[in-house]
Amino acid sequence: MSKPGRILACSFILCGVFAFLFVTAKASNAEGIPNSCVECHSKLPQGSFVGAKAHGWKGSVHQMHGVTCDKCHGGNPNAAKKEAAHKGVLGSSNPESRVYFKNVPSTCGECHGAEEFKFKQSLHYRNLEKTGKGPECVTCHGSMIITVLTPADMAAVCGMCHSKTGMAHATPDIPQYAKAVLLSLREGSALINADEELYHPAKGSPEASALTDARIALHSAKLDWHRFDLETITRHLLKAYDSLGELPPKEQKNK
Repeated sequence: MSKPGRILACSFILCGVFAFLFVTAKASNAEGIPNSCVECHSKLPQGSFVGAKAHGWKGSVHQMHGVTCDKCHGGNPNAAKKEAAHKGVLGSSNPESRVYFKNVPSTCGECHGAEEFKFKQSLHYRNLEKTGKGPECVTCHGSMIITVLTPADMAAVCGMCHSKTGMAHATPDIPQYAKAVLLSLREGSALINADEELYHPAKGSPEASALTDARIALHSAKLDWHRFDLETITRHLLKAYDSLGELPPKEQKNK
């Protein structure tokens, strides 16, 4: 695709989000180390609240990386008895809990530091801290990081506040704007993947450099998604498309 064609595509299609890999792992965690939290909660019915969480964790990116219940909720995963295993566990309604809604960004940020840094620069975070109203990590990703919002889902989530009758009633256009940017992220990622397959660039070649620049711009766009600065995200995406526009047409490259 020519550079003008890419720029035109960017102007019509705006987005993409992080996709998460789901794997089938062992009964306890990625290393197969016994964990009483996982072993006991996995025996609970899927229809129960805690049981659903345990079953949702299985196959998640958290299980793949060995992040078990105790890493966020506390407790003793080596204890066999319920009382000992639950010692130190605080309910999510307790402001001292690591999973209390205002504490979730810092808890997630222990592993996802870059995303936490960006989120804490956002107006959403300031509202969350000041009023207790606003999104946090679980709003979009779910507690097991197994939720990947589609553009339509994103518009619906944003519309909960950004509507004529919602808390952020002054900005009812935001849901559709966010949906468009999310579409552009997805399109940008798909185009980069397609061009990498098409060119198979040699290390140090101009094509490799252009694709690397596009990847860096796309990564910056994904990080700034957590700051919810849609204009900055769009600028990153335009930079990614500009970098892809430096690639020669395939037919010209083969001459």
